[in-house]
Amino acid sequence: MGLDIKKLRELQKDIQEKARIEMMENISNELINFVLDKDIFQDYRNEKGRIIAQQSKRVIGHWVKEGVISGEQNMEGGWYYFNKTETIWIDIVTHLREFGLSLPKIKLVREQLFKEEVPNFRIIDFALMHTILRDAYVMLVYPDASITLTSLELYGESVKSGALKSHIIINFKDLLYNTFPNAELDFLQTEFTGNFNISPNEMKLLYYLRTKEYEEIKVRAKEGEVYLIEAVKEYNLSQKIIDIIQNSSYQDISIKVADKKIVNIKATEKEKLK
Repeated sequence: MGLDIKKLRELQKDIQEKARIEMMENISNELINFVLDKDIFQDYRNEKGRIIAQQSKRVIGHWVKEGVISGEQNMEGGWYYFNKTETIWIDIVTHLREFGLSLPKIKLVREQLFKEEVPNFRIIDFALMHTILRDAYVMLVYPDASITLTSLELYGESVKSGALKSHIIINFKDLLYNTFPNAELDFLQTEFTGNFNISPNEMKLLYYLRTKEYEEIKVRAKEGEVYLIEAVKEYNLSQKIIDIIQNSSYQDISIKVADKKIVNIKATEKEKLK
């Protein structure tokens, strides 16, 4: 029996359509509000720092010049500073380059991944936060630079069908472990994970617990209702102090000095729940 190419192509289109439907079903108003929350938005979009990259400063500079990545250059030392999302994207670019994808095609991948489904809510935001809060997402990158985003569960079903085109797979869970080395992204996973009906504030608490970026978390409750969440975060000393102070998300900031040098900066996020 010969291979039915027409049927195979129909199956491929069906898988891509299922992935699209799955993603749109998982983009809830609660998740959008969580991503646009002032603390989360500040953490992923506004705060910038130096990163330890596999590439040289020259390569990073070339990628910035070509529009593959977006960063700000410090005029004094010449180093580039990136926000957290861009840092994760740099890891993706590194993987795609290792597989031989050209920079022009990687730019096409970026355009799709950074596309806004609603104002300020991008596809990459969804993939990262869904992976942290619910379950892992993966990105399939095809030779023509088109992409498909899908859950691991649907990806497994697609592999079994034998209808997938040749592709590179990027696992957002692996990327997040690079960014949050102490994270436990499966923490509090239960058999009821599929019924994911929690508020943005509950998402924030779950985010704090799973990423473990915060060294201390306090939850205050009254009569069984949580009314205040406090999360203490130690800051990278490369961050400008004035930027930290001007960040309205932090109500309490402590700075420790030894030998006339700043050795530690901690900021407390406070979220009073309605």
